[in-house]
Amino acid sequence: MADLSVDFSNQMMGWFVVQGCLDLHVVGHSPIIIVMAISVIKDCDLFLLIVKYQYGLPLRVRRVLALAEQVIIKPCFNTAPYFPSAYLSNFPPPYADLEYIKRVSSPSGSIFNYSLFLSGNYAAPALPLHLAIVEGILDHVQHLAAWEPAWVSHESVSLAAMCGRLQILQHLAKLPGGAPTADAMNLAAMTGYLDVVEWMHGLPDGPGCMAQAIDGAAAHGHVNVVAFLHEHRSGGCTAESFKKAICSGHAAVVDYVLSKRVPILAEPTVHSAKVRYYRQAPDSDHFRTLRVLKAHGALTHLDWMVVHYAVLSHDGREALQFLCAWDAWRIDSQALNSVIKTKDRKCIEYALRRLLQDNDRWPVESLGEDGCLWDLKEELPWARWTPRDSTNCLWRTYSISMDVAACLGDLPTVELLHRLSLDCCSEKALVYACARGHLDVAKWLYANRSRNYTLDAMVLAAVGGHLPIVKWLHTACRVPSSEDALVAAADRGDIVMLMYLVSLPTTVDPSQGGLGTTRHACTPDEITYYQKGGLAVDVAAARGHLSVIQLLSRRRPILSTTSGMLRSFITRGSRTSSPLCSLPRRASTAAMNLAAANGHQEIVQYLHEHRKEGCTAEAFHGAISGGHDGILEFLATHYTSVVTDRGHLYEAAARRGNVATMKTLWLLLPIKLTPELGARMVETTATYGHLDLMKWLIETKGLRYTQNALEYAQSYGHKRVVKYLTESR
Repeated sequence: MADLSVDFSNQMMGWFVVQGCLDLHVVGHSPIIIVMAISVIKDCDLFLLIVKYQYGLPLRVRRVLALAEQVIIKPCFNTAPYFPSAYLSNFPPPYADLEYIKRVSSPSGSIFNYSLFLSGNYAAPALPLHLAIVEGILDHVQHLAAWEPAWVSHESVSLAAMCGRLQILQHLAKLPGGAPTADAMNLAAMTGYLDVVEWMHGLPDGPGCMAQAIDGAAAHGHVNVVAFLHEHRSGGCTAESFKKAICSGHAAVVDYVLSKRVPILAEPTVHSAKVRYYRQAPDSDHFRTLRVLKAHGALTHLDWMVVHYAVLSHDGREALQFLCAWDAWRIDSQALNSVIKTKDRKCIEYALRRLLQDNDRWPVESLGEDGCLWDLKEELPWARWTPRDSTNCLWRTYSISMDVAACLGDLPTVELLHRLSLDCCSEKALVYACARGHLDVAKWLYANRSRNYTLDAMVLAAVGGHLPIVKWLHTACRVPSSEDALVAAADRGDIVMLMYLVSLPTTVDPSQGGLGTTRHACTPDEITYYQKGGLAVDVAAARGHLSVIQLLSRRRPILSTTSGMLRSFITRGSRTSSPLCSLPRRASTAAMNLAAANGHQEIVQYLHEHRKEGCTAEAFHGAISGGHDGILEFLATHYTSVVTDRGHLYEAAARRGNVATMKTLWLLLPIKLTPELGARMVETTATYGHLDLMKWLIETKGLRYTQNALEYAQSYGHKRVVKYLTESR
């Protein structure tokens, strides 16, 4: 507690003075002893010295425990390789902002527990120590390791090495269970922490490292570590790791390996399966890597990936000129796709000129030797042709260069490829243009190249919110609406798009309801995810879009050419005509189930008042699991008939661990508890560490705990629960 402020120290000492005087007076000590005690307690240095030798944690370190309790641990029971036993999420500041946490986090913010070198499905007792290690505060690590020595393990040592915490490693090495390991040295090498590698190497009985240390260092661009390991150990790096260094643009590593003649081995090494994100060296330069390979005459190590990134990350034309002057690479389908992604007119023109030269089609008669391909105005009188690759064979992979240009909205390049009669367009080009909202490209392709399309074009346009594309697909291509397109618009909450889609004739979809299944469309620039087989009302309910549900629940006129024809046919001979209307969109019980699970109470109430689908017991489970007590109360008031087994709800509430939720169940959905159900509820609270709910069940409702409850709490490291159960015997 040496870091306490003077004000806080004075307050604490004042409290001790008062309490000490009362205690001494009660036991009958003389005033002299009382005065002496007061003088000791009022001395700041003596006070801090006394506290220093007390067992416990300073307030600044107890903060780590409090923050660690905020982390949510979700079990994962998938036993497949590389799957964690749990996911960790809800990291509070400052941990959420740490570089390592960001590096290993998924887009949703969750972390595999093995990324923090933790195990277990439900609990992570050593999490406070591991968070302190990641943050790199030695003082916190020292206090936590002394307070709970069992937390110090080879996993904590590996994490410290992975994060490059040399001082922490040196401290842990003095403690039982904290000796450096070969795994730790491997991880330090792979992540580029040379000071850690040097320290471990210099230990008298050091752990040493395996071949994967230099392999990982090379693959991730840490040339200083590669040099140190090459000088101090035998062996070399594998061809696989050297290829990774080349493809990642780690020119310094490539230059060192080739200059020092580091052995390149064929045998692959086994990289750690428990860490997926290593720290990369920042100086990636693919064009420089190409020049290093040329300087060493290492044509055999040239890979198309380094060409691809050199073209994208540098002056593409300069990189292509360099490769062609080296005579190391002919323009092939992959290189041309990379060039088109630059959208650099000079680079594209150079690549196409070289392509024509390599295939004996240059000069073009209408342009001459020095003409520019962009000046070409008419389609050349050639049959569709496929270029040859570097082995003088036709391109082995089907070219999609026009598809790439269409996806990027590059109409001039699309037109130029067409005029050169290159066979480089598939039916996906039109779909890509629609998915990205490039109406001009879509119109040109439909008129000049391909009229093939799929319903996915409409769906992907709706996913992207491209209403002009959706309108064009219907009016020009006669593409009908579909439930999947409605789902895409409902997912976005796009009212304008939905108002148009519901006015169109719709295909008959065999959707069963719910969110459907997640599909993905791989376009040249990214992966687009969308739902297939769901219902728009259900999706809108899950996302909380009340206005969308209101729109889809009304009868609306069908405003299309087809409906006009039908209307005239139906009303022929009658004096008045009413607009042909669509029925409210179909929904399922999943709508209310999903709204309840996601906490959208106003939607649950709207669905109850305006629709007839109702819900199932899943709505109760979702409300309980999400802690939505207001929704649970509403459901219990109106839909108790759908619950066939109330015991499952009580067990779900025990897993949730919220006392208020359990009280709501007890009041509105009473049940006659059997001894078996009561025991399972207490065991569940013990498993998840819900002490407050356990106390309420035992002390208020008279439930009994079993030996299993105590064993579960011990297994998952819930010390407060163990203490309570032990004292309650």
